[in-house]
Amino acid sequence: MTQVFLNMGEPTHPYKGPTLLSAGHRPFFLMSALSAVVLLALWLIALLGGLPLSPYWHGHEMLYGFAGAAIGGFMMAAVPKWTNTESPIGWPLAGLVVLWLAGRIGMFIAEFGAGWELFALLDLFFLPVLGMVVAQMIMGAKNARNYVVVAIVAGLFICNLVYHLHEPANALHAGIFMVAALAALIGGRVVPAFTQNALCMHLGREISCTTPMWTHKAVLLLLFVLSGAQLVGAPDMVLGGLSGACAVILLIRMRGWQSFKTGFDPIVWILHAAYVWLPIGFGLKAVSDLTGWLAPNAALHALTTGGIGLLILAVASRAALGHSGRPLKVSRWTVLSYVLVIGAAVLRVLAQTPELILLSGGLWVAGYGIFALVYAPILLKPRIDGLPG
Repeated sequence: MTQVFLNMGEPTHPYKGPTLLSAGHRPFFLMSALSAVVLLALWLIALLGGLPLSPYWHGHEMLYGFAGAAIGGFMMAAVPKWTNTESPIGWPLAGLVVLWLAGRIGMFIAEFGAGWELFALLDLFFLPVLGMVVAQMIMGAKNARNYVVVAIVAGLFICNLVYHLHEPANALHAGIFMVAALAALIGGRVVPAFTQNALCMHLGREISCTTPMWTHKAVLLLLFVLSGAQLVGAPDMVLGGLSGACAVILLIRMRGWQSFKTGFDPIVWILHAAYVWLPIGFGLKAVSDLTGWLAPNAALHALTTGGIGLLILAVASRAALGHSGRPLKVSRWTVLSYVLVIGAAVLRVLAQTPELILLSGGLWVAGYGIFALVYAPILLKPRIDGLPG
């Protein structure tokens, strides 16, 4: 059984300052939730002709803005527990947040025509700094098991660099696969561990959730190769074959996770509902690349709206509760946010008309809007148990 990826051990560091800056997950999970609403709402306005935003801007900002903030929050919550170190808090943490915000502002300004493009380069600062912070914690502690996390952040930055300086389309898709690699890594550790714990408590007996060990390295290796192949513009047959192999291995990992026994607890079943979008997305990409029977956007949105978007929702809601000293029980409003984002993912994959795309976007904005309203007070207020962090 794989150890729990997101250890909920309690912080011990003293801190005096704004609560929002008392732990790294607080501002980044909040920014992720708010950007999910704002960035998608801006794109819907653009689709209606109200803003001069390009599809590249939309894809980039949902990946490096929305998902980038969530990655920052997750790293700040998990890496200190893996390494028994402290992540930045206070003003150093505020500096990281400013770098992320500067990237969002720069990317938006750059969309308004000639002469403004250089502002987009502000986006290139956040990931390297985040990567250096994460690398210092992981490599400084000689935490070899998680060196792959540093490699994923580095790979994501390389994709972003190619996006800005060379060719955006392939770089954007390659970046999606790098985030999917992190999602697969998180899912492979979190989902079976948390599910086993919850089932043991619910059933009052020992129950095992297992993952074939060979799949851990195999799926990450395939995703690195797929991302590199996409970045250099490999033929569709190669990309489709690699995607199909990823889908199969990702699905094999779920066989021992007891997914159909998790309906008793939303904070558990949402992990499975999120993860399953990864094999679905790569399976759809394989069909699209190998046969041309399916629009490429359907596969990509299965990975982004479904796999990445839902997994962020699942992990952020759990982490925010656990790191605030609250019980790991979600409210009805949180469950509604889960359902709305699932609906957005399904509709976006199936959408054939502009109207359905707009409806899918509306469901996403509503789902993440509810999530932001529910969790903003949790992230902005001190822990209820009086502990720091």
